[in-house]
Amino acid sequence: MIQIRLKSIVLIVSICTIFLSQNSLAQENIATTRPTLSVGPWVLPEHSFQYEQGAQYVDVSGESMAYDAMFRASLSRSTEIRVMVPSLEYKFATFGVKWMMLQPEGNKPGVGFSVNMGTKVNASDSEQNFQVLGYRVAVNKKLSDNLVGFVNAGKAGDGYFGDVTLAYGIGDKFTITGEYWHHEYWQQLHTSFMYLINSETQVDINGGYLMNAVGDYTIGIGFARRFKYNGPRNDNY
Repeated sequence: MIQIRLKSIVLIVSICTIFLSQNSLAQENIATTRPTLSVGPWVLPEHSFQYEQGAQYVDVSGESMAYDAMFRASLSRSTEIRVMVPSLEYKFATFGVKWMMLQPEGNKPGVGFSVNMGTKVNASDSEQNFQVLGYRVAVNKKLSDNLVGFVNAGKAGDGYFGDVTLAYGIGDKFTITGEYWHHEYWQQLHTSFMYLINSETQVDINGGYLMNAVGDYTIGIGFARRFKYNGPRNDNY
């Protein structure tokens, strides 16, 4: 079994999230993995890559600050690769792949699958083994013009989880989310607020309360920036 400290699990999951609030934005504007705990089915458009950075204050078993980062790159219209650094001070990174299995269109749901891999150090003999650290299935459905629901299920750290999220778009620039995360070892309420500076840039703030750890909470800020490289853009799939 993979042994990861609670705050590391929170950070890993919290940077593996998605920004979008409504179906129209999914095809035209930046789609990020932060700052929610859930993710959607979308991947980056072809011929683009993206950098996401966050700073998170975590009050779990003592106070701490963490600085996470993620690099994403498109491989095709339905696949992307990603390198995740859940906490820069620990110099630890994981490698991930995500597939968009079903593109959401109108009121039709979307489905995506992602898997994260990395090196685990065996405490007994200090051997390092590259293995699967977690995976998830993500489903989303448009509920109204500005409201989208997300359901995630999978494995993170040494336990299984489920997550339900509602995302509401306020105009073309603002999004607010609320969600409930249930893991074998902890449960969390989480909310976030996002602002779309332009079609390639997003900033956010977020906060969460751990229900089974009285008084423990997390709060953070972050940004994401998408870049294009040689080749035609395909934002409309």
